[in-house]
Amino acid sequence: MFEVINGATAFGGGGAALGAIIFFMYRQDKRASEKRLTRLLEKDQESREENTKALTEMTTLLIRLNGRLK
Repeated sequence: MFEVINGATAFGGGGAALGAIIFFMYRQDKRASEKRLTRLLEKDQESREENTKALTEMTTLLIRLNGRLK
């Protein structure tokens, strides 16, 4: 990363170096955000699967109980 900053400084001065730093910080933030979002979506999917399983079991139980009451 420092080579890029040194090259940018030699090429365009401080503004180019600042731009390079901002770009690399943006990339790091984007990667971290993508990782957090991926983990969140995985947990959400697990929760949905568990909820679907529980609802199916409840529905089956209610159908059985209602069948016995008739």
